Amino acid sequence: MQYRNLILKIILILLVVSLSGFVRWKAVTTLSIDYDEDDYLRAAQQFSTLIKNKDLSGFLETNYRPEHPQLTKILLGLSLLPEKEYPLVKDSPTTAGPNVYLPRPLVKNARIMNAVFGVASTIGISLLNPVAGLLQAIHSFNVKYTSEIMLESIPAFTSFMVVLFYLLWRRENGIRRRKILWLILSAVFLGLTAASKYMYCIVGNAVLLDWVFRPRAERKQGRPGLMLALWVGVAILVFMICFPYLWKEPLPRLLDSIFYHVRYSTGAAEVQSANYPVWQPLNWLFFSPNIWQPEAFFFALDPLITLLAIFGVVRLWNKYRVFVLWLIFSLIFLLFWPTKWPQYTIMLTAPLCLAAAEGLDMLVGVPIRSLFFHKKTTKSENREPEKNEFRKALPWLIPGLFFFSLLTLIPLIYQFGVSLTDFNSNSLREAMQGGIFRTVFNGISGREAINSQEFPYTSTKLNYLGFSNYLPLLQYLEQLGIISYNLMWTFLSVLLQTMLGVTAALLLWQKRTWFRPFWQVLFILPWAIPEMIGALMWRNVFLPETGWLALGVAKYGSSFPFSFLADWQNTPEKTLIILLIAGLWYGFPFIMLAASAGLRFIPSEVMDSASIDGAGGWQRLRYVIFPLLAPLVLPAMILRAIFSFNQFYLFQAFYQFSGTLATLSYNFFNPTGYFTRGQFSIAAALNMITLVILLVFVLFFIRLENDVTRGTHAVKNQS
Repeated sequence: MQYRNLILKIILILLVVSLSGFVRWKAVTTLSIDYDEDDYLRAAQQFSTLIKNKDLSGFLETNYRPEHPQLTKILLGLSLLPEKEYPLVKDSPTTAGPNVYLPRPLVKNARIMNAVFGVASTIGISLLNPVAGLLQAIHSFNVKYTSEIMLESIPAFTSFMVVLFYLLWRRENGIRRRKILWLILSAVFLGLTAASKYMYCIVGNAVLLDWVFRPRAERKQGRPGLMLALWVGVAILVFMICFPYLWKEPLPRLLDSIFYHVRYSTGAAEVQSANYPVWQPLNWLFFSPNIWQPEAFFFALDPLITLLAIFGVVRLWNKYRVFVLWLIFSLIFLLFWPTKWPQYTIMLTAPLCLAAAEGLDMLVGVPIRSLFFHKKTTKSENREPEKNEFRKALPWLIPGLFFFSLLTLIPLIYQFGVSLTDFNSNSLREAMQGGIFRTVFNGISGREAINSQEFPYTSTKLNYLGFSNYLPLLQYLEQLGIISYNLMWTFLSVLLQTMLGVTAALLLWQKRTWFRPFWQVLFILPWAIPEMIGALMWRNVFLPETGWLALGVAKYGSSFPFSFLADWQNTPEKTLIILLIAGLWYGFPFIMLAASAGLRFIPSEVMDSASIDGAGGWQRLRYVIFPLLAPLVLPAMILRAIFSFNQFYLFQAFYQFSGTLATLSYNFFNPTGYFTRGQFSIAAALNMITLVILLVFVLFFIRLENDVTRGTHAVKNQS
């Protein structure tokens, strides 16, 4: 059985590698010349000339674009050796556009070398999880930037090998020499990573933190201090060997190279003109570069891979914690890194694809396996008693099914039907006379062919479009980053509301709290105010010229509280802060009520037992109170997440007309809307996309709630 599984895994890996090579070859031969390719090709030409002339001393003085180390540029130079000499690519400023006149043979050789390392990364990931390797093979951002003359492909490969050999070191329980060998190889690849591109060394932080998190018994084995010193020392040695430019003046040149980006981010015109928000890396994760050049890519599944990774990150933590730490460290680094170029996302595609593979297995694989196992185990059982019970319950279920169909199912089917047409304000009369049903039925039955219309739709006659609305709409959402912003807003707002709500409930739970009823009423008051009224109130506070904040700053200057938010309308980050403040004020009372109800039901015997066992305040909070609160707080969080994801009034009041999918849907639906008037079919398609996203997240949270509830029962039983 194990032998058969091994053969199957090898076959899957070979198929994944073949697919990875095929899609990258397509990208190598199809992608147009991109930014920075001329810079790195020029650097490769310089090193190629030094190698041909055997001028080793030239390595001590040559490092075009010195903000990056030499190793990748040297390897690119090696790839050019089979070709004849071409004139050196001219030195262009960083503001220059792509140089489309680069020598094609040199471009092809350099791209092929990077693509080979891109395929090698796929092989490494496939050894851990072939599905993750498949996702990495088709990830279009990874395909693009490992198939161009960029510096991403080699450090992406070496950084993964750092973790792979570290895991082999952790698992090795046999020969001591082999265990040390795995650790040395991990350090070697860390040094190669640093010598290729500095920022990819973030993987070292993940390894170090995972090292600290090891079980105590494992940490006591061997000499952990000596092993850590060996790992760091070997990495530094390899870095210095592979970066000969530092040999002459190590510290000055290294500092000048590292701190280049600080100067670049504050002075470069291209960075200022891009004006990307802090969360732009999240937008890239929900974006596919096939929008820029669709003929170069076979797949555009990057947003789906990111969504799957969200669901699989917990399972990946339980299997390979170091990869989740790598993902977290990389994401935090990119959020704070001043430049937000899309190629930097390659830093985290390896752990992202591993998490996505776990998410795919959780959402698809586990249900299929459980269904197959359930059918197999119950095939011979007598199902007659359950059928009789169902027949008895059927009369009680029929009224609920009737109202569910009337109030939920039929409107959803109608919305879906509208999204298949070009329904707009001009065709309202025909739609109200049964045109929607007639058009959709004729289209599905084949009586009416798909009649493509130019957007915005203005036809007075309804036309059947099929699914033609969805792909352009998804591309539009990708370009604007609306889905990523919507998810980020939901996460941050619910997180802040939960933190403040639970904290307020804990404070009110204390017996020494004075005027407890007064504080409860005061905290609940925001939730009692209609949401639109609350949104208008906050708009009056933050209006740019006539709001309370603007008037206070005009009179008292920078000493006025929150004066730094006065120009919020000009900065995306400050706009988000303003919206989070308003959303926090409105949403935390609901969480507070749920947490307060949960605190009332905590048995005093449980707290007394924890105190007798010597648990301190933080231990009681973490191991007793929080687990017992979770069954009530988690459903409240789910409801707040749904409300936050569908937030409309707040964004509309602050003129953020495309802040969330709900706001965008309203402005397409509104006959006097901000974008185009009365595009009802587009609004319906947006509603269906929203429904699918929320349905998947609700199923995930329900499963999480069930796991937490089982843990809560365990806490009660232990007490």
